[in-house]
Amino acid sequence: MIRAASRLVWLVAATTVSWPGLLLAQNPNQFGGQDRADAAARMIVLGVQQAISSLPPTAGQSLTYEFNPAADTYVISEWLGPTALRSPQTIGAHRFSIRFASSYFELADTKAAIPYRVNNAAGQPFGVAMLGLQANARVGLMNWGANYGITDQLEVMLNLPVAVVDASASQIFSTKTKDLNVPPNAANLSGVPVVDGDVAGAVAHLNQALQPGGPLSLRKNTFNALGFDFNEGTHAGVGRISIGAKRVVYADEWAQIALAPEFFFPSPSQADFAGSNSAAILPRVIAAFRVTQPLHLHIDAGYDYDFDNNELRRFVWNGGGSIAIPGATFDLGVGGSTFNEGIKWTPTVAPFTDFTGNTGTIQALGSNRLGRTFVDALGGVKIRVANKTVLSGSVNVPLNNEGFRAAAVGTVAVEQYF
Repeated sequence: MIRAASRLVWLVAATTVSWPGLLLAQNPNQFGGQDRADAAARMIVLGVQQAISSLPPTAGQSLTYEFNPAADTYVISEWLGPTALRSPQTIGAHRFSIRFASSYFELADTKAAIPYRVNNAAGQPFGVAMLGLQANARVGLMNWGANYGITDQLEVMLNLPVAVVDASASQIFSTKTKDLNVPPNAANLSGVPVVDGDVAGAVAHLNQALQPGGPLSLRKNTFNALGFDFNEGTHAGVGRISIGAKRVVYADEWAQIALAPEFFFPSPSQADFAGSNSAAILPRVIAAFRVTQPLHLHIDAGYDYDFDNNELRRFVWNGGGSIAIPGATFDLGVGGSTFNEGIKWTPTVAPFTDFTGNTGTIQALGSNRLGRTFVDALGGVKIRVANKTVLSGSVNVPLNNEGFRAAAVGTVAVEQYF
């Protein structure tokens, strides 16, 4: 009984710590707080970039040229192209279009606190505690795109994204229930001791102590309130500008296939969460198959190679169908990405300094990466409102809950052809 009860004794003296105050000055990365703040900022940057990469095509593809086997040449299609899906059709020789699109989405996620093992300087465990993360980003995105047809089979495109991002992040940590109302600079990380090296038993007792009405509770404070550096607030910046091309490599009455490579320049506004400051290249294969004159099936696939971030490297695919009626097109499909690696949201190992100046480390006992497989439902509608003016709307809705993702992403756009 005495031994079992000792597991619920709080970490005191050398095993209970507080921050920020003087202790933060002694260790500015206390319990990985700054690493966690940096991970939250990176998670938002990468999450925004991943969301942008899942948006509809940025170049106009409404008034397009398709191969007419009877005439043995390319002629302008009487049907509008798809919105959420990609079309291999080109804009036509010496034709030019501009496109403006506006999207809004919110990234909000609370990563449940995971247990951390508290180790002394020799690496021996003597306690366990909980640490988690909450991150939010409201994103308004404006995309300016243009494409130009060099020949009936080849077009080039340019896209300029500008993002306004309102970002915030907080750290979640276990503390004594009686200390929940103390100021952030007096809040201690609290947990339970490890007895006889039994870390698993200590984690079980930690979970018991965190039950409602228990002696431990989870507390949440912003990183800035805790004395760590996080660029909280509303920011505006330029995302990753891209240039690309589309080349039809095969066309007949029933099928059309195109290659579409795209290059992304590093964003100059990563600190403002507008996009990653890494370059990337994304070659795609795009195909369309005519089932009937108004019904087409669309599929595309490619590999997005980011030069710096493994979390942005992905195999990407989209597929679905579009139905055209005079003056409008409706499309519905499914898209997905499998990233090389999930985003890391909290450090695996981090340092701390106790009240007496002794140093040690904490080590994550749970998963500290997000999922890496995304699957979305895609839908879009496009309406021709004037001879050479087209309005469109689309929505992306996640079908699984992996990653740092929005509940839905809506986009409205206008295309003007010349």
